[in-house]
Amino acid sequence: MKTRRFSGNGRAFALLFFLCTVAATPGSRIRAEVDAPGLAEAVRSYKGRVVLVNFWATWCIPCREEFPSLVRLQSTFGPRLQVLGVSTDFARERPGVEKFLAEEKPNFPNYHKRSGGDDEDFIEAVDPKWGGELPFSVLYRRDGRKAKVLSGQQSYASFEREII
Repeated sequence: MKTRRFSGNGRAFALLFFLCTVAATPGSRIRAEVDAPGLAEAVRSYKGRVVLVNFWATWCIPCREEFPSLVRLQSTFGPRLQVLGVSTDFARERPGVEKFLAEEKPNFPNYHKRSGGDDEDFIEAVDPKWGGELPFSVLYRRDGRKAKVLSGQQSYASFEREII
């Protein structure tokens, strides 16, 4: 039985294909650091879809437990829904965030809250009633207006009820 090995250009092509595939996975890495105005712009870019923004952290056990429900929601609702994740971990914890995302393989974009600035200003801009607790989710209508805030860990069923 003959076998072929990648060599030269073939090996380079295989490596490039692998890297592009990994990079193309929507949430497998942090897309960018984001501040409140940047997050608002990201939400606006999905006008026409319901958008669910979920704030989480790797040290937050309820956030970690809730994460698979977010992946399932994105799969179930497809083009009608856009889930956006926002890690609130400190910048120095970013390697742990990347590791978590690599393990969870989310099918939606994830951002990292920009370091610096006042956390209270960020929280206030997201929702004036938010006390900073995690997990925390904000649901936006198709027209981009805020529909509901969901504080604390949510089940798949509770998310689904709010989206439908």
